[in-house]
Amino acid sequence: MGRLHRLTEQGFIDLVRSLAGGTRSSRGPRFRPVLGIGDDAAILPSSGRLQTLLTTDFLAEGVHFRTAWSPGFLLGRKALAVNLSDIAAMGGVPRACVMSAGFPARLRPGYARDVARGFADRARRHGVVLVGGDTGRARALFLNVALLGAVEPGRAVRRSGARAGDGLYVTGALGASAAGLRLLGRGVRAGQGRTRGAFAPALRAHLDPEPRVVAGRLLGLTGLAAAMIDLSDGLWHDLPRLCAASGTGAVVEEAAVPVSPAAHAVLGRTGARRAAIAGGEDYELLFAARSGLEAQVAHLARRIRLPMSRIGQIVPRRRGVRLLTRSGRYVPFADLAGGFRHFPADA
Repeated sequence: MGRLHRLTEQGFIDLVRSLAGGTRSSRGPRFRPVLGIGDDAAILPSSGRLQTLLTTDFLAEGVHFRTAWSPGFLLGRKALAVNLSDIAAMGGVPRACVMSAGFPARLRPGYARDVARGFADRARRHGVVLVGGDTGRARALFLNVALLGAVEPGRAVRRSGARAGDGLYVTGALGASAAGLRLLGRGVRAGQGRTRGAFAPALRAHLDPEPRVVAGRLLGLTGLAAAMIDLSDGLWHDLPRLCAASGTGAVVEEAAVPVSPAAHAVLGRTGARRAAIAGGEDYELLFAARSGLEAQVAHLARRIRLPMSRIGQIVPRRRGVRLLTRSGRYVPFADLAGGFRHFPADA
């Protein structure tokens, strides 16, 4: 019998798509989404002036977090943040959500209350209304959120809109979350000693990421982003996904990738550069913009006070997805190691 880790996340998605694609309803006309499986969120048809975005994501103890490492308040905030990032990547506005949670019997009631408080805090900040959900007992703590958003018809930014010649951009800086995870693995905890200084930004990036909802919304409304994806699994994983959806290749210039100072502080220069490309959970936005829009992208970045760095270019598919190293060599992304695996080898 094969092992689960041999089935990649994309492989499982493709399997579900093939099995569910042939379903029919015997009780009425078949439901057809505007956009189904394969993007950051689905787009559902609407009879009003807005279309509905739907996304879901979950956090599982032992895979995405450990309760010993994660304060409950921050875990609650992150559970919604990872879904907000998907809506941001579609250029939408978050509206309402449902949450399901499984709690192990050993979990302290105070921790569960902190999770709820953190979730509510993040929801208030983004105008999201909790409209339902479910709870139950589980062997390990998990939190699952399904988030609804809204977007004007034709304004949703898909992964499939890039074309050769587009510039490739990323918001913010990369690698801090991977650095924070390294600190947690070393036994460093949030709020303890030196973590209030140089290490605090790295821990915050991992435990309490900030979804780029405003940036995603404006990149969509202005038409600057032709294609977009959030960097949940890291540049190494997510750029090839955008390219596959668009039928293109890409070249990323290693020297142009913005590396977080927090990653430098924790991992050193070489480790930080690697984390910026192969690390995960930065929740920044990766987007393609048509040639000639560089000044408009820079203007938007200044307007919202969020750096947007040009890190490369979209190229024809036959050229693949490659990294131009600082030494001038082209290395296929497939030859790079890293990124987040949803089905780890010890599953």
